[in-house]
Amino acid sequence: MNRHLYQRLLLTLSIISCCAGGAGLYAQSKAYESQVSYQKGTQTATMIDLPYPPDVVESSIKDYMARRGWKNSSNRGYKVYRNLRLDDTASSLNDLHIRVDRKSSRDKNSSVITVLSTQPGEDPGTRMGRDAAAMSRTSGFLEKMVPAIESGDLEARIKTREESAKKAQNKLGNLHDDQADLEKKIRNTQEDLGKNKTTQTQEAQTMQASVNGDADAMKKSHKRMDKLLDEQTSLQKKLTKYQASLEQNKKDQESQRVTTGQEQQALDSLRTQRKH
Repeated sequence: MNRHLYQRLLLTLSIISCCAGGAGLYAQSKAYESQVSYQKGTQTATMIDLPYPPDVVESSIKDYMARRGWKNSSNRGYKVYRNLRLDDTASSLNDLHIRVDRKSSRDKNSSVITVLSTQPGEDPGTRMGRDAAAMSRTSGFLEKMVPAIESGDLEARIKTREESAKKAQNKLGNLHDDQADLEKKIRNTQEDLGKNKTTQTQEAQTMQASVNGDADAMKKSHKRMDKLLDEQTSLQKKLTKYQASLEQNKKDQESQRVTTGQEQQALDSLRTQRKH
């Protein structure tokens, strides 16, 4: 299979896998109840598993809350949002204590959100029993937040891909600059070779003219000719090296153009997933 065709095929499969995989996991994300340790005790928490990195999830939650005018404070490893109305039908307010962790030590791209819902100002550690209505509203609140987290993950991936695409474009630009530099070195070296050969011709004429003349002058002329021949050899080696580097540069540019195009294609694909 053609190498470039193979690279494009891999990119296409990667994009399809990324998009389909993320959408499938998101569709399955539902809140559930579980027991968690808190202040040497056990509390019932609302939890949800998401296929996104913890830092992205935390940032997305913070942005989601901030857009609604809710700021957080920190308490015992949780971000605390106070006096929230969890849905339009709620007659009372709640505090949410939110923590985001990696789902497992082996998977840095999956998270679990743990939420302890309390009455305003209540310490989760002293919470007694289970408030079924509050737990239900908390589950609904979490699930409504998921699209915003999904969007945050998409924006994070777009940013990463933008940086990657920019690096690829810069590398291509550097290779193009290197080509111009090598072409200039080749021209200069060819000019130097031409001058060297002209000087050799002149020196040969000088040696011919003084063949029956001063021995010292002849000796000096031979030394100049030897130096010119050494310089010619050195220049030819440089020219060969520059020409080989130029050929490799052109091959590298061809490969980098493919990579740059793939990066841009992947970036464009991610951007089309934005929901306006």
